[in-house]
Amino acid sequence: KALSIYQEGIKNMDLGYYFLAAKKFSEAELILEQVEFSAKASLMASYCYYSINFYDEAIENLEKFIKKYPADKNIPYANYLIIISYYERILDKEKDITPLLKSKEKINIFLKEFPNTEYALDLKFKLDLINNQLAAKEMSIARYYIKNEKWIAAINRLKVVVEDYDNTIFIEEALFRLVEIYYKIGLED
Repeated sequence: KALSIYQEGIKNMDLGYYFLAAKKFSEAELILEQVEFSAKASLMASYCYYSINFYDEAIENLEKFIKKYPADKNIPYANYLIIISYYERILDKEKDITPLLKSKEKINIFLKEFPNTEYALDLKFKLDLINNQLAAKEMSIARYYIKNEKWIAAINRLKVVVEDYDNTIFIEEALFRLVEIYYKIGLED
């Protein structure tokens, strides 16, 4: 019976019915007798949730997977899928930065724990994109302060870009704006 439920999950997934597939995989996980098959069913359910942008459900399921099956060979993949679930929520520099910060935190942890996995290279690239978006956010706020002649606030935001995001595409503009403001307020040295 458990195997047939699992196979129903596969069939539904193949047909694109990811939500139904996730439910079947979760059901199969509970009744499968072998741990490796239960773990696989749990991971498949998580992937299905991720596939339909149910990121909270995917993350919750993946965190349970990691706790329940800590010795499973797919632990790096589960961690990677958690990160990607946060990363997919990053919209643009003007919106809430919580997903950016959470993604950055999770990526840094992943790179320390699983530096030589196939996912590490992709996450290093995504980390660069995240840092660019965080720098863009700082620059956006700095430009607002410059426009409103709030020089100290602008300087503080620009310094964040220079100190924390010096490898981003915004470093040149931040340095230029700092020099420009210093000249405006008479700090030519």
